[in-house]
Amino acid sequence: MIYTTARVVTDRPHRYIKQLVSHMGRKVPAELDEDRGSIRFSIGSCLLVASTGHFDMIVKAGTADAVAAVEDSITGHLLRFATKDTLTVDWLPLVRPAAAEDDAALLALDRAAWTAGSGLPSTRVEERTAYFNERRKPETHLVAALGGQVIGAVSVHRTNPFPEGAHVFGLWNLLVAGQARRMSVASALLSAAERRAGSQGATKIGLRVLATNTGAIRLYEQHGYAVEGRYVDEFLIDDSYVDDISMGKRLTPTSQGTV
Repeated sequence: MIYTTARVVTDRPHRYIKQLVSHMGRKVPAELDEDRGSIRFSIGSCLLVASTGHFDMIVKAGTADAVAAVEDSITGHLLRFATKDTLTVDWLPLVRPAAAEDDAALLALDRAAWTAGSGLPSTRVEERTAYFNERRKPETHLVAALGGQVIGAVSVHRTNPFPEGAHVFGLWNLLVAGQARRMSVASALLSAAERRAGSQGATKIGLRVLATNTGAIRLYEQHGYAVEGRYVDEFLIDDSYVDDISMGKRLTPTSQGTV
């Protein structure tokens, strides 16, 4: 899947979301609740999320042409509704390659997103002043951004130093900000990571996840990852033994492309 986003600045975000969902819901499935709406086309979908002074739109589709078609439809209807406002709609990739300048934002995101169920407490003992280091490098990371704000990240790169294992990549440190949950950000990061790995010759991606991180396990399973191994009682966390689970996914040709 390919994901794009646009932030529309307006003092009436709820009104525009309601108009879009109500109008387009006459022809295609659409839903509306307090702060968000969704519109589902046969070729893709658009999620709309209201906030103070703006709303975000996230388009998802399987091909670049389908993404462009959904963007054009949403943009055209929105601008026709804006008879009294001057709205700007600039579509950007939801996920982009990380840069060294993202360090502070990623460090803050890493601190906020970490929980005892998702990681090892010993890794939090030392207070870090930077996210990137010799082990974590910008060139292996992807970030998700809404309106210029980093809201998610993931790292993907080769795991095996031997040429016989060059086709296997690993996925690490998938992070999503709390305020960005239920916005398909994790799915967008996974899709982009798979495309990046595929473009670099990967035919398989593996990952490790604590058994206590049930939400992440469900997410990975929904995206086609399967359990390949279970390291029983691998860690002792808060006086309880926790299994470490190995999961993997074989990439299809359609997963192999550029971010």
